[in-house]
Amino acid sequence: MPSMSGRARRLAFSVVASVVILAGVARPGPVLALQAASAPFSWNPGKSLATAGGRLLSAWASDCPPPSGACATDRSPKMGVFVQRSPSGAVPAAWGKPKRVSPGDVQAERPSIAADGNLAVVGWVSQTSYLHYSPIARRSFWIRISTDHGATWRARRRLSAFDGRVDYPRLAVDGHEIFAVWTNANTGAIRFATTKDLGATWSKRTVATTSSVSDGSREGFAGLPDIGVSGTNVAVVWFADERGAQQVALSSAGGTDLTSSTPPTTLVGSSPNDGQRYAAATGSAIAGDPRVAVAFTTQSKVLVRVWDGVTLGPELAVASFPATAGGVLYAAGYGPAVLPTGSDGLSVAFAACRRRSVADPCDPTDPRARIDVLSRESPNGGATWGPFRRLTDASKAPYRINDEPSIALTTGTRRIAFDSYETSFVAYLVRMGSLR
Repeated sequence: MPSMSGRARRLAFSVVASVVILAGVARPGPVLALQAASAPFSWNPGKSLATAGGRLLSAWASDCPPPSGACATDRSPKMGVFVQRSPSGAVPAAWGKPKRVSPGDVQAERPSIAADGNLAVVGWVSQTSYLHYSPIARRSFWIRISTDHGATWRARRRLSAFDGRVDYPRLAVDGHEIFAVWTNANTGAIRFATTKDLGATWSKRTVATTSSVSDGSREGFAGLPDIGVSGTNVAVVWFADERGAQQVALSSAGGTDLTSSTPPTTLVGSSPNDGQRYAAATGSAIAGDPRVAVAFTTQSKVLVRVWDGVTLGPELAVASFPATAGGVLYAAGYGPAVLPTGSDGLSVAFAACRRRSVADPCDPTDPRARIDVLSRESPNGGATWGPFRRLTDASKAPYRINDEPSIALTTGTRRIAFDSYETSFVAYLVRMGSLR
């Protein structure tokens, strides 16, 4: 069978003795129209949902790609990255025909997408083989740009070295400027790139280094960086070392002052670090809102901090574990997504691991694991939080593992997309819930 890959890997977890009851959770709130947000046999590694010019965009990779659904080989078809669009007001989303944005003769996955106004950018990582993937072979980061909210896409551009290796790149867009971050897997450099002229010229530099090899030493260094931008405020977050130190570099000058000598802020000195508990950074969805939110996890919490260009705010606890939500006991959470909304709102989603008699309840390769996606909203910058909403029911087949969420805001509706699969990978796809 074809296999699925993404940022998620194995995660070590030790159960904390106490149990926390999540405030305000009696039963899951309404989730409108849980639906597919991809073709069958597809996935994404998070940060793969965006809004652009009245359209909702979903980016995903598939190794049994449309239109035929025939599964990839090293000849044809090739694994590829696709984008689908829907009118932003459609609930459920009315997805159009998937458009392949990676070349048909290239093996591609690890998608990311970002947009602002009519400007959108999608990225992917190319690899040399599908059937005989080698972690030491070259992996290059490519992007394509659209100026008409994803209707058409310009020629692809390579941002990383052709013969180098990268981990999992992330993208951001603000106004007419595009931002990208990734790890040079050969050196550990956290790379930062920007363009103000639709990719004609790029400014590239190293803003940090990492010794983390969370994807395994043969894969090379993997800081799993992310970037959030709102106006001139920028936050770049990454794993700094093998102990799971998570750091953030902050700018109020559009990132022009970010260099390898910029002192980072340490979010947490140590945390589980094996690829699943990556951090997230996202700029506000509201015009004129200066906030960039950073979400990250520790052994026992999902946390958010907010950068407003002057101050990096205090830790805001979205969830503490072990915890009971909607009558289900959860042992841990990982892979958060965050989005500043409204005048001072915050929206957070993450994978929540049901407590079970397994060594690691957050191991998506264990057939006994059951992992849901939960979301939570704050109307006042994290001072108070509303009830949790459970978007999935991992107790029921065929999708007992749900993780790597992405969040986008359309008119009056929050969209949360995530991977759904079984450990056997008999079936896997991206699903999406619409919340009001």
